[in-house]
Amino acid sequence: MHSTISPSTVSTPGAVPSRTSPFQEGNRDMSLASTVERSQSPTLRAASVRVTRLIGAAPERIFDAWLTVDEARRFLFAGRVRSGNVISLALDARVGGRFRIVRRWDGEDVEFSGEYLEIDRPHRLVFSLFVEKYAQRDDRVIVELAPVAHQSLLVLTHELSLPDPAERSGIQRGWATVLDRLAALCAAAGVSGIAGSSARH
Repeated sequence: MHSTISPSTVSTPGAVPSRTSPFQEGNRDMSLASTVERSQSPTLRAASVRVTRLIGAAPERIFDAWLTVDEARRFLFAGRVRSGNVISLALDARVGGRFRIVRRWDGEDVEFSGEYLEIDRPHRLVFSLFVEKYAQRDDRVIVELAPVAHQSLLVLTHELSLPDPAERSGIQRGWATVLDRLAALCAAAGVSGIAGSSARH
């Protein structure tokens, strides 16, 4: 499946992170690169994968889709086209709350689970990620959003526990598919559809 997402950035320990221009949001300057840097986990990661995407919707609309059961089931960990049916999905959208998603991939059940570590609507969402099937046991995902004209820039950083570059490449492709589906979901709802009524715990 062709993706319009720009290539991921794989960073290794000791590398100097690239800088992005600050985004102006009212009186608030946002530098997504700097927020990612300050949030690095205590344990130094072997590598991280970064995927960016411009989405034609407000940051609030996009942010809430990650934390709403009916919408999360339509894109989160969706995986392959014509595959990835949801078997079960539960989320407790609060800091310290947990999520669990089981999808059927190619006739096999795959479980994704984790804990919400930061929820700063609509700018930043951080959660741990555990996928036993793929030996991902100490991963962390950071989703950051900033308004750009009438769109939103989404930067997703997946801090990995897997040292194998081939595995990192597969994870990047997986997130590309997820963001494809998220963009389509938000576009279908309309740019002005800010989901202010999403459930909060």
